[in-house]
Amino acid sequence: MQPQGDEEDRSSGTEDRSFGTLMSLATALRVQAARTVLFQSAVAQSVGLNATDFNCLSLLDLEGPMTPGRLAERVGLSRGGAITAVIDHLQKAGFVHRRPDPADRRRVIVEAVPEAFAERVETVFAEYRAALGKLLSELTPQQQQLLLDVTTKGNEIFHTETLRLLSREPAKAPKATPVS
Repeated sequence: MQPQGDEEDRSSGTEDRSFGTLMSLATALRVQAARTVLFQSAVAQSVGLNATDFNCLSLLDLEGPMTPGRLAERVGLSRGGAITAVIDHLQKAGFVHRRPDPADRRRVIVEAVPEAFAERVETVFAEYRAALGKLLSELTPQQQQLLLDVTTKGNEIFHTETLRLLSREPAKAPKATPVS
């Protein structure tokens, strides 16, 4: 039987290691988020788009057709000129087209052109997908499922937090203090 003090020491050491692992994981996730943003920006640039245009195109590809207002809402743009400029640019580049909304002819629906997306965007991801596929193939099916579950739940958290932040009033910049 172990003395009481030794058991507490082991428990504390485990908690310290667990906390350290969680902190390392949090840092690794921040690095992944930053690198994802930079990668997406590089992909956008490689197909002749800016990051905002590419984010809109990605949403249309992932979530399907939507109204300009809904698209603006999803990416945090104004419903007027900003989203219109994005859609105009994407349409001119051949990535999307507008069609009348069958439920309300006064509105339009914006949808991605799947062939353009596949031909011009999917090809850019080929090397990334190959490298990621190689990495994932080294995991057991159980590890792959765990990773999928954590990623899916993490994406849900990102979505919820994005909506929460977009619904808030923007923070006001602090007033500059005069230098004497």
